[in-house]
Amino acid sequence: MAPSVRVREVMATTVATIGPEASLHDAARLLRAQHISGIPVVDAAGTVVGILSEKDIVAQLHRATGVGSARGLLDLLLESSPNRGENVLEVSRHQLHNGRVAEAMHTPVVTVEEDAPLEKAAHLMREAGVKRLPVLDRHGRLVGIVTRSDVVAAVSGAPHGRRGGLSPGPTNGTGTPPGPFEDA
Repeated sequence: MAPSVRVREVMATTVATIGPEASLHDAARLLRAQHISGIPVVDAAGTVVGILSEKDIVAQLHRATGVGSARGLLDLLLESSPNRGENVLEVSRHQLHNGRVAEAMHTPVVTVEEDAPLEKAAHLMREAGVKRLPVLDRHGRLVGIVTRSDVVAAVSGAPHGRRGGLSPGPTNGTGTPPGPFEDA
C-alpha cells in the first residue's frame, strides 16, 4: 500500500446514519435501502456513539428467539412443530419493531481520522475485527466512512474515493422501500 494514500482519499463521504432510539426495524430497512451492511449511530449532536451492523441485528434477534444463524433458521424450518415457527417469527417481528438500535449497536466505536494513512485504517480494522470505520475530522465530527473494500481497492489500484456530501440517513425509515422484515 502506498504510504502517501490517506483515508480521506478513499473514504465515502455520503454516509447514512441512524439514531440510537430508532427501532431495529427502521435500521434493517435503512441498511437494505442503502445496500450497506453497517451504519454509524449518531446522537442528536451528531456525535458517533456506536455502530450497527446486520450481524448486530441478527445477534439481537438471536437473544430474543434463539434463532440467529442460517443453521438456526434451517433447524426452525425443519422443526416438526409449525407453531414453533410462527411463534419465533412473531417474537422476531416484535423485537424488530420494539427493540432499539441502542440495545444492539456495538460500542465503543473504533474510528479513524481523515488525515490518517490508509495503512492505519487497515490495521485498526484488522485489530478490531471490523469491516468499516467511521472517519472523523480533527474536531471529532463524522466526515465519512472507510470500508474494507475501500482498502482493497486502494491496494489493488482500482478506482476508489466514493465522493459526495455527508448525508445523514433517516432515523425512522420514512421514505425507504419495504425491508426484508416488513409485514406484507
